Amino acid sequence: MANLLTFNQQIAIKKISSNNQARFDELCKEVERTDLKDLIGLALLQDLETNPTTTANALLLNGTSFINQYNQTVSHQGLRYVLAYLIHVRYIGESSIKDTFTGMVRGNQENSEPISEGSVKRLQNVSKEIALSEFELIKEYLNLNYTAYPLWLYVLSTKTYTPKFMGISKTAYSSEVNDSRCLTNGKRFING
Repeated sequence: MANLLTFNQQIAIKKISSNNQARFDELCKEVERTDLKDLIGLALLQDLETNPTTTANALLLNGTSFINQYNQTVSHQGLRYVLAYLIHVRYIGESSIKDTFTGMVRGNQENSEPISEGSVKRLQNVSKEIALSEFELIKEYLNLNYTAYPLWLYVLSTKTYTPKFMGISKTAYSSEVNDSRCLTNGKRFING
């Protein structure tokens, strides 16, 4: 099966080095089978891979405009846009790592200096944030057009957050004033 994103589409959305074009197919398949599958589900992913040219799937992959629940016209960039940024996350994490006979090594050239792990993480987080932000629009599109995408299985969570109390502490001092702490914010208040 062909990838949902070609190397030229990747370059047009989010550039990666042409030196790593051979590694692109591997990264694309990995991201499709892990990250994208987690976002849209296996059934919809397989439908997109086998039928990428149907009208509904082409709109989902390439982006379209739609009217949201507030009667506003909004556009999403498509799953290819999300996929390109998710591939970029993997790419910047793995592009300088090489598998050698002696083990994994980080490539280094004489006129360049590798960036720190913190900078790599920051770049990865920015790209992932862009991808997930765009996916929120796509998710809204899928939820509003669920009849065109019967394989979309998104269930809204209705579980509410329940805070857990670990215990109540009351401290009595030798004075006649009792000092207690508020359960919600931990601030002290004095009982007289």
